[in-house]
Amino acid sequence: ESHDIIFVASILQTTSDINHSLNSLRRLLVPGGLLFVVKLTLTHSYFDFIFGLFPYWWRNNYSRAPLNIDQWRQAFQSVGGFEPMEVSSKANTFGDSLMIVRKSIVRSILINLSEWQDQAWLLFVDRAHNLSYALVPHLPSSNIEVLSDAVTIDHISSTINIMLKRHKQLHIVFAWPLDVLQLGQNNNETTFELHVEHLCYKFVYILQSIQKYHQHNNPFPYIFILTQNCQPIHAMSVKFNPIIAPLIGLARSLSVQCPHHHIKLIDLQPTAGIFVKSSYSDILVQYIVDSREDNNLDEVILTLDKDNHVQCFRWYYDSLQSKEQQEVSPKMKTSIVPKTDADKNPFRLQVASSRFVSDLAWVKDPIPINDLSPDKTLVRVHCVGLNFRDVLKARGLYPHTRVFGEGDCDQNVADHDSSVGTDFMGIVTVSRSEDLKIGDRVIGSCMAGALHSHVVVSTSVIARVPDECLLTDEQLAALPTPFLTALHSLKQRIQLKKGQIVLIHAATGATGQACIQYCQAVGARIIATAEHVFNSRDLSFAAEIRTLFPNGINVIINSLAGILLQESFKLLAPHGHFIELGKRDVYAKTSLPIFDMRQNCNFHIIDLVQHLQDEIHTIRGMFDDIFDHFRRGLFKPFEPLTVFEPSKIIDAFTQASIGASMGKTILRVTNSEQPVLLQEDEKNTMISESSRKGSMFSSLVCENGTILVSGGLGGLGLTMSRWMVEKRGVKHIVLMSRRTVEQFEKAENNPELEDWLQLKEIAVKHNACIDVVQVDVTRCDDVCNLVKRLNQTSYPVRGIIHSAVISDDRLLANLNQETLFRVMGPKVRGGWNLHNASQQTDTSLHFFVMFSSIRNHLIDPGSSGYNAGNEFFEALAHHRREHLQLPALSVALPAVSGAGMFHRQQTLLNSLLTAQVIEALETVPTFEIIELLFNMQTDYSIKAGSS
Repeated sequence: ESHDIIFVASILQTTSDINHSLNSLRRLLVPGGLLFVVKLTLTHSYFDFIFGLFPYWWRNNYSRAPLNIDQWRQAFQSVGGFEPMEVSSKANTFGDSLMIVRKSIVRSILINLSEWQDQAWLLFVDRAHNLSYALVPHLPSSNIEVLSDAVTIDHISSTINIMLKRHKQLHIVFAWPLDVLQLGQNNNETTFELHVEHLCYKFVYILQSIQKYHQHNNPFPYIFILTQNCQPIHAMSVKFNPIIAPLIGLARSLSVQCPHHHIKLIDLQPTAGIFVKSSYSDILVQYIVDSREDNNLDEVILTLDKDNHVQCFRWYYDSLQSKEQQEVSPKMKTSIVPKTDADKNPFRLQVASSRFVSDLAWVKDPIPINDLSPDKTLVRVHCVGLNFRDVLKARGLYPHTRVFGEGDCDQNVADHDSSVGTDFMGIVTVSRSEDLKIGDRVIGSCMAGALHSHVVVSTSVIARVPDECLLTDEQLAALPTPFLTALHSLKQRIQLKKGQIVLIHAATGATGQACIQYCQAVGARIIATAEHVFNSRDLSFAAEIRTLFPNGINVIINSLAGILLQESFKLLAPHGHFIELGKRDVYAKTSLPIFDMRQNCNFHIIDLVQHLQDEIHTIRGMFDDIFDHFRRGLFKPFEPLTVFEPSKIIDAFTQASIGASMGKTILRVTNSEQPVLLQEDEKNTMISESSRKGSMFSSLVCENGTILVSGGLGGLGLTMSRWMVEKRGVKHIVLMSRRTVEQFEKAENNPELEDWLQLKEIAVKHNACIDVVQVDVTRCDDVCNLVKRLNQTSYPVRGIIHSAVISDDRLLANLNQETLFRVMGPKVRGGWNLHNASQQTDTSLHFFVMFSSIRNHLIDPGSSGYNAGNEFFEALAHHRREHLQLPALSVALPAVSGAGMFHRQQTLLNSLLTAQVIEALETVPTFEIIELLFNMQTDYSIKAGSS
C-alpha cells in the first residue's frame, strides 16, 4: 500500500487471470487510492484479423477475451475492496473506455483484504500511554500485538517468533522510549539502569530475535523507533531530553550494520495531549506507512506549527561559524561586470579561513603596479585553467609535506593556500620589456596565484601568443601545465624516441592528452588506460597489457597509487622509464618494490612546480616549443573544456576536484560578461597565534584552577595533559583512573607508560602539579565527592575533559548485555556524572570538553555501543549550552596519531583509513583545533573574578 494513483492500459489484456491482476493492483494502492484503467470494452469483427493470432485474445470457449463495461464492474466487485466503478469516457471509435475505481477507506472492509491480513504490527508501547490508544485504530491491519515494557526478553523473543511465522510482513513500532523519564538529580542511577542501558539492550535483543527467527521467503520487518523531544530542531527546542540519545546512536550504527532491518527514527515533538488527537495519529501512521520504501526518510522529526499543522524536519550537516561571524552584519558586497569594470574594480579570489570550497569568494584587490621592475609585466587575466593542485590549496591540503594546521607563513610563496591558480591567459597592460607590447595576448604560469583580475609576473614565465594562432582564450588557458609537464617529462628527461611503447595512465585528462599528442608527434606507440581502452580502476589492465606486450613497456606515465602503481612497475621493459606524476605514494612514504626495476630501469619524479622555480629561464623556450608544435599541426586543443563564469567559482572548483573528470576545467575572469559580487578583503589565517592563546586557557584556569581529566591515564588524556602543561602553562591537573599509579606502572604491555613518564618529566620542568586519583567515572557518588573535595582546595575545578572510553567492537550477533553496558558506561554514565557533579557542587566551570568520535558520523559497523556514548555526548553538550547556558563542547575526533584508542588498535585504524579514506591527525594540531572550536563558541564560561 504505497501508491495514491495507478494508471493501467493494455497490460491487463495479456493476463490469464483478471481477478488475480486486479487483486495485485489493489494491494499497491493506499486506502482511498485511485486506479485508472484504459481498456478495450467494445470490439469489432476486424479486430480478429489484428489480434486473433495472439492466444490472450480468446477465452477458453473461443469468445473474445476483452470485457465490456458490465463485466468490468462485476470483476471489480468480485475482487472486493473497491468502491463502485465509474466510467469517465465510454468506448470511442476504437473501442477504448476509461474506467476509474477507488480503493475503499472503510476499515471494516479493509481488514478483510489480503494486504491487511498478510501484515502484522507489533507495538512496544505501554498500554496506558495515550499513543497506544491513538495508533491501534489507524494501523492498516487487524493483526496487532501490544507489549508493555514490563515483559521479559523471553516473551519478546517468543512473540517475534510466532508473528514472523504467522505473517508475511511484520512491522515493529518501538515506542518504549516515549515513557522515559527526564534526567534529574535524584533519579540518575535508576534512569540510566532502567531507561537507558536496559532499553538499549532490549532493542538489540529485538534485532537478534528477528535474525534468529526470520523466515527466508518473507521480507525483514520494518522497525520504527519513536522518541519524544530527543532531537532538537533548533537551539532552544522545548523540553529537550538527552536521555534517549544513546538509543539513537545505537540505532544508527545498527542500521548501517543491518540495512535489511529498515530501521527508521521518528522523533515526536507534539504539544501536551496531542497524542489523543485523531489528526496527529492519522498523520503519524500515514507517515510510517509511506516511509517504508523511502530511504531518505530514515531519520526525521515530526512536530506541530502554530496552526497545528504537522511539519517534518530532516537533519543535515552545517558549517561551524565563529562567534564573530555570528555577530557581524553581512559583508558589504559590490556587483561588477568583469569585462567592463575590472580595471576600475580589480579583484582576486580569497581562500576562506575555514578552507571550505563552499566559502570561496571574490574580494577587492588593488593592482600591484608600484615600482614595476624591467623584468616584470602586468597582465589582465582573461581565463585560468584549474589544476587539482589548486583544489588542494583551496582546501588547505597542499603541499603534502605540510603539517595539519600549519599556516601560509611556514610555506614558500608558491605553496601558499592563497596562491591559487597557475595557468592563465591574458592581455599585457603594462610592460617594460621590448619583447612584449601592451595588448599582446599571452599565456603563462603564475606561481603567486593567477586567480586575480591582474597579475604581475616575470617575463620569463609568459609567452606571446603568435598572431596566426586561432585558439580561443579558454583553449589557451588550458595549455601551460599539461604541455609543460609533457615536454619536461618526455622530451627533457627521457628524450622519447620513435617506436618506443608508452603506457599513459588516466589518459583522458588534460595532461594525459598532452602526453598522447607529444608521443604521436615523436612517433611513439601509445597505450592509454582510460575507462574505454584499458581500465586503470582495477588490476585488469596489467594482465591485458602483458599479453599484448610480453617484452614490456618502454615508458610508463603514472598517476596511480598503491597496488596499481606496484603492478605498473612489473610492466617495465629493460632500460625502461617510470615517470611518476601523482606522487601520492612518494609523499605517503610508501615502500615501493624497486626489485621490479632491477634491469637498468629509471624512476623519474616529476614536480613541475619545483622545475618552474629552479629552471625559470627555460620556461619561455618551452612555451615557444608548444606554439611551434601547434603551428606544425602536431598539437591541438584539449577536449572537452568545461568553462565556468567567475560567479560560479564554487561549481568550478567542485568540477576540478572530481577524479573522473575529462579534459580541463576553465574559469573565466576578466573576459566574463556575467555579474560577479566582490566582498571586502579580510585577513586570511588558518589558526592564528591570537586564537591559539584564546579564552580556553585563561590565567583563571591555568594558574588558579584545576583541570579534571577522566580517562586520565589513557593515551589521549596523557598527551593532552602534557601539551596543556608545556604549551599552555597549566599548573594543576587531576587524572581520574580506575587504576592506581602503582597498578598502572606495573602493568604489562602498557603502551601509555612512556607517555606517563614524559608527562611527569614535563611537569617537574614547568613546576606543574599532576595528581592521579582512583575514581570510577561511572560511580556517581565517587565523582561528586572528588569534585567537592577539589573545590575545597585553593585550586577548584575550572575545566573538565572527559576522555574515558572502553572499546569492544562487536557485530550484532555477538553483542550481549554485559558488553553493551560496559562500553556505554564510561561515556554515558560518566558524562552525566561529571555534569551532575559540577551542578550539585555549584562548580563554576570554564570549559567542559567531551571526546566523541568521527565514527559516529561514518558508515562504521560494529561500533554500536561505542557510538551510543558518542551520541549522548552531543546531546549532553546541546543540553548544557542551549538549555542551561553552561560551557560544553563535544568534539568528534578522527584517528589521532600517537594517542588514543586508534593508536592502541592499529587494525581498526588501518581499516578506517582504507574504507573511509580518513587520515590520522597529529596530537598537537588536534588539541589546537579543540581550543579553536572552544574559542569559536558563544561564551558561557566564567569570567575572571567569578566565584
